[in-house]
Amino acid sequence: MQYKTLSKNAKYLMTVTAVIQSLILLVACMAAVMIGGLYGALKIGVMIGCAVIAVIWAVVFPVLRFKRYKYLITPDRVEIVCGVLFVSRTVVPVNRIHQINVSRGPLDSAFGVAKVSVVTAGSTAVLRFLDEDEAQELALYLNEKVGNKLGGKSDVQ
Repeated sequence: MQYKTLSKNAKYLMTVTAVIQSLILLVACMAAVMIGGLYGALKIGVMIGCAVIAVIWAVVFPVLRFKRYKYLITPDRVEIVCGVLFVSRTVVPVNRIHQINVSRGPLDSAFGVAKVSVVTAGSTAVLRFLDEDEAQELALYLNEKVGNKLGGKSDVQ
């Protein structure tokens, strides 16, 4: 089996959210500098440092996040690999799944993506940034697999 990667819509959404986060960071940093009473070169240096961090966050973070995010769906497990600085691998056995949810926020809807939450008794694994159709198909596929493991009953929603 080969890991799947995300679509370009996911990359655009990651970029937009990183830019929004960078702007919030920049405004907060600038407000702190103004309120903090820094003067002269130190004030300018801190403001430039904040701007550099915001630009790096908006440009580098979404590219790394997009490249590192991948997932694998097999008849017996769901695997998610994600992270920028720290990469994590989540494995959820299909026979442990209790609930499957498909959800979209306002930005998700604007970019045509959704997230699938796979709930077990102990945790929740979330497949983010999936195309809407793919998310629905994945939820139906997992529901069918869980139903088969339960002896034909497919009551997972």
